[in-house]
Amino acid sequence: MSNIRRNDGEEPGDEGIDLISKLPDPIIHHILSFIPTIDAVRMSVLAKRWRRMWYSVPTLNLSDKEIQRRNNPNCHNFIDKCLKWRDSNTRYIGDSSLTRFNLEMSYYGGKDRVDKWLKFVAKYNVPELDLRLRPMYDGNAYSLPESIFKIVESFTLLKLDGLKMDGPRICLRSLKLLSLKNIEGLNDSSFEDLLANCPSLKTLELRRCNELSSPRVSSPSLNSFEVELSFNQTIKIEAANLQFLLVQASTRNCKITLDPIMNLKRLSLIELKFDHRWLEDFRLSLESLKLNECDGCENLNIISQRLKNFVFCKRTHQKIDSITIDTPNLVSFSYTTRNVHPFEISLKNTPNLLVCNVTIVGCQLKYDSNWYFGLISLLSNLSCSKNICLHVYSDEALIFPTQLRRICRPSLVSLENLEVKTYRPLSKEPDLIREALYWLSPSLKSLSTEHQERGFY
Repeated sequence: MSNIRRNDGEEPGDEGIDLISKLPDPIIHHILSFIPTIDAVRMSVLAKRWRRMWYSVPTLNLSDKEIQRRNNPNCHNFIDKCLKWRDSNTRYIGDSSLTRFNLEMSYYGGKDRVDKWLKFVAKYNVPELDLRLRPMYDGNAYSLPESIFKIVESFTLLKLDGLKMDGPRICLRSLKLLSLKNIEGLNDSSFEDLLANCPSLKTLELRRCNELSSPRVSSPSLNSFEVELSFNQTIKIEAANLQFLLVQASTRNCKITLDPIMNLKRLSLIELKFDHRWLEDFRLSLESLKLNECDGCENLNIISQRLKNFVFCKRTHQKIDSITIDTPNLVSFSYTTRNVHPFEISLKNTPNLLVCNVTIVGCQLKYDSNWYFGLISLLSNLSCSKNICLHVYSDEALIFPTQLRRICRPSLVSLENLEVKTYRPLSKEPDLIREALYWLSPSLKSLSTEHQERGFY
């Protein structure tokens, strides 16, 4: 935006080039739909052509943080004026259809005002609503009026965060995406009724709705489901056409049960306790699997004809005995651990494996023989891969002592490409690191080392 200058349609001079104004209106409207509405309004002073441009932007993005950041302390007044301007000028604009309304703000009360803003949504039959109201006091959540759903039955996207829903009896036959986060007043019965009245639902997200106890997710149309369980919640999933499932648990007492799902392609389990034999039900369909801090993985046996990506994260000190991976179409394997305690990783029948990503998090106070022996043992289990990306805390973790090299065999004799990333800046002589890594991988064709702080933990 730095090249945009104020002008009234004349050719730009040496002080700047107004390239955006030369774009067709639909493209400009599309660009403006991604920025805060307060910025789109302020751009109306750039030139005559921009004066009414924001009235045709299909998305309103209203956020108290963005409004106050622009030195406008009264967020509520700005939203009132914004909706009034948009409403009063609609008659002068040929194409002023509104397709999405995003509102994010802290909620101190004033329900009537928010109700009035939602009447604007209903008046223009906006198909996509993203409403995030952070209650500033306990028991002060905004109560969503049931009337909004009776008026706007054509919602295709509905995202609600921090609100209260008192068992709404609604029917949203066109709804494709539903996201519910931090919702009060939503119990098992009202949630199940809501799903039953969304026959076209494809994507569902359910997070931190603590008044749910053991809800049943039943939807034959559902393709994608993400859920974050809390306390002792138990969830039952009946979705025969589900293709993506993410389950995150805040305590080990959370449980999940699934009816047979023949088409599940992507599965992510985070901090969930489960029986690893449960994975056998998906061996014929699963293409991507992520297990992050899960209990029940002490002896993990992954057998799948279709699995292409497998991510296994274990940062705690829970014992792992063995991981057996028999996946002929596996392309990528990522493993994250806190230490190098020895256990068996068996990569069997993985001829298509392109890359292994190994991350060892945590800072060692001392790199001793136990560390180096453990690292050699760990890496030897991955020797079938020709490409490895190894992320460690310090380059010292990889400088194998000379005496150890005399008594141990190199563990990565077939490795061709090794990429090393360290959290701490490289501290040792580059030649020492290269010498140690070429001993570890004598067939290397390429070796790179770099300091990369981001993404380590």
